[in-house]
Amino acid sequence: MRNILIVGALLVCFSAAAQPRKMAVTIDDLPFMVAGHPQYLPNAQRVTKELMRVLRAHQVPAIGFVNERQLQVTGEMDARVALLQQWLDAGLTLGNHTYSHPDLNAVSIEQYQDDIVRGDIVLRRLMHPRTPVYFRHPMTHTGETQAKKEAIDSFLALRGYKITPHTIENSDFIYNISYVRARRGNDAAMQKKLRDSYLDFTIAATEFAEKISPQIFGREIPQTLLIHANDLNADCLDELLKRYEKRGYRFITLDEAMNDPAYQTKDTNVSRNGPTWLWRWMKSKGMNVSFKDDPELPGWVMDLYRQN
Repeated sequence: MRNILIVGALLVCFSAAAQPRKMAVTIDDLPFMVAGHPQYLPNAQRVTKELMRVLRAHQVPAIGFVNERQLQVTGEMDARVALLQQWLDAGLTLGNHTYSHPDLNAVSIEQYQDDIVRGDIVLRRLMHPRTPVYFRHPMTHTGETQAKKEAIDSFLALRGYKITPHTIENSDFIYNISYVRARRGNDAAMQKKLRDSYLDFTIAATEFAEKISPQIFGREIPQTLLIHANDLNADCLDELLKRYEKRGYRFITLDEAMNDPAYQTKDTNVSRNGPTWLWRWMKSKGMNVSFKDDPELPGWVMDLYRQN
């Protein structure tokens, strides 16, 4: 009997270890995060093409979040809208990231609501007969006062939106500023240094999320990665996804991630900041889990960023 119990326990442990990790990939600021490019459209087309290639190769059902102000350029609107159509043609989906990417901390409730409405006019036409389901706050700022947070939460719900969380954020926009500058200056050594650091930092942030989620929920949960449609990810996403696959990740839709019970935890965080939902959920559950090991960006990366 004792041997049977030992074997049973081993089988349970093996089964738990064999379970694949899951991750939803979310990509912000579509069609393209310009970061100082003198020519938007050709660079946006290049980055979109590469992102589509990599996502398809790794069978990633990503969702892209759109800022529709980027579409409103005389003589280029059709070409810019076509970039979004590429996402839909690839079987991917799109969400609302507001029209002009305002900081909720810096605008009124009414101004922000107007930006939400303006942010899905083209989106609803492109996705018809489906409608966009997911919304992501710019800078993941969800309201610095209780009244503002509740007002925007209610407004989004009335429009049929679910707020999109993230559990892993890698400050790619900070890396990207310096990366674009090095790219334009043909500085191959700096590009490689930034790419290597970016990939290592992203995995470190992922390892932290893997470590902290069991302390909050008693298990590893599906992770949600937040990145941006930019040059850096066009050049790094293939290697990043390979690293995730080596860590046992299977890529899932945002729908599947949101169906996990952990994602049903209400976010009650009121703050001027935009922390990950692991932090928000921890605080919302009245817990006091230490986040001291959450990795910080390398100092040299921040120094480069401040020079721009």
